[in-house]
Amino acid sequence: MKYIGLDAHSGSSFYVVKNRRGRIESQGSVATTEGALLQLIRSIRRPRKLIFEEGVVSHWLYLLLRNEVDDLIVCKPPERRGAKCDRVDATQLADDLRQERYVQVFHSDHGFMSLRDLVSAHVDVTQQLTRTKNRYRALYRQSAIATPDAQSFYADEALVEQLPEYKRMIALSLLRQMKVLIEEKNGFEDQFSGNVRANAVMRRLTTIPGIGATRANQLVAIIVTTERFADKYHLFSYAMLVKHEQTSNGRSYGSKRPLGQSLLKSVFFNAAVSALRSNNAFRRKYEIMSAMGIHPRAARQAVVRAIAATVFGVWKSGKKYNDDIREGLKKKTCQPAVQNL
Repeated sequence: MKYIGLDAHSGSSFYVVKNRRGRIESQGSVATTEGALLQLIRSIRRPRKLIFEEGVVSHWLYLLLRNEVDDLIVCKPPERRGAKCDRVDATQLADDLRQERYVQVFHSDHGFMSLRDLVSAHVDVTQQLTRTKNRYRALYRQSAIATPDAQSFYADEALVEQLPEYKRMIALSLLRQMKVLIEEKNGFEDQFSGNVRANAVMRRLTTIPGIGATRANQLVAIIVTTERFADKYHLFSYAMLVKHEQTSNGRSYGSKRPLGQSLLKSVFFNAAVSALRSNNAFRRKYEIMSAMGIHPRAARQAVVRAIAATVFGVWKSGKKYNDDIREGLKKKTCQPAVQNL
């Protein structure tokens, strides 16, 4: 078995090839181009395994080389100290691969992976729009001018006249930026709506309360396939909806959230907030838990996990969401506690 460690960059990459005994058989630099990389990998005798770190070009490399090796690992970059050296990094990667000492990062050739860039760009635009709105409102606060909470505040240019003259140019500039960002955000969301119409998985997800077109696109872009998870509890962990206890030598050192996707956690939490505004099984679950004396925060977290479990079930089963079924599950889990009241 040949173990190939590749320290990849957009211009050039450094590779190290080790045998099963850990001896370096070859090493060198190669241009990060399709032809050069394919020539390098094909020149190494099979069986061969390849590893490289998650980064800017990692998915491109995965699609290019996944069929050229017996096993391909994209790993989480380890924390390193000291001077940066491509040869040392590639050597360490090859050794980690040989000893199976890595944390693997999920990659796939599934079509949903291509949505990740679109979702990421939408998040960037949304965050920039929020920052611009906050800067615009801050101009009024700095001058002790009361501002309404309505969205019309950001569209009424007449309010700019209330500002001191030296701030009006800044305010008008921010208003123009908001207009452009809103148009871009709406463009992304129009694309998301088109994706939902064209994809059966997304259409089924949008039948769940709190899940609209944008969140459905975010879910499929992050999760890609439910086959990644053995059960809903593994999805809870990936979405950072649970905490794991830290123990050593029989002693507990508290609990800690696992590594996961913070955006996925945000999607589930925001979906729960939306679902609680309408009449559905999730809202009734929240009300029952509140009546039982459970703290509102704990009740909301239970709803968040219930929505995550429903997403997992709807996606895996291939069936639309049914509020009556969700209601039945809620009664089954809550009935004993209600009887004890």
